Amino acid sequence: MEKEMLKHEALKWRAWFEKGQKNWSAAHHTTIFGSIICSVVAGALLQITTAELKGYAAVLTSLAAALTSLAAAGGFERKWKSNRLSRSRIDGLLIDIEAAKPDMSNLADQLKDIIAKHDEEIVKSEATAAKDPAVADKKGNDNVSPKLSP
Repeated sequence: MEKEMLKHEALKWRAWFEKGQKNWSAAHHTTIFGSIICSVVAGALLQITTAELKGYAAVLTSLAAALTSLAAAGGFERKWKSNRLSRSRIDGLLIDIEAAKPDMSNLADQLKDIIAKHDEEIVKSEATAAKDPAVADKKGNDNVSPKLSP
């Protein structure tokens, strides 16, 4: 594979992972903080004795429960972190591509490995990830040190 072609492909995947990172982060934080805000407002409304406001409190409580369920079932945090890690791995690969004497075949294999690892991280559940030492090592670790070519 030619250097510019590999670089172009890596940049395309980097943009994809960065977009995923931003979107899944937004979904994760919106559902989590939305749930918290709905719960707090519902609690405040329940302190008021007006029956009309208690109806709103019930709606907000239901909305908080729905947002919490959506956050848990959607795995937004796991997807956000996977995209962040994959983007970081691509950054390391791009550094290797710009090296003085890059081994293009090896770098192409690294790109394929990054894509495959990303797919595995997305489809694995948290329970499965905890059983797999390769994934469990990365769980919660945002500091990725990609391998650099000598």
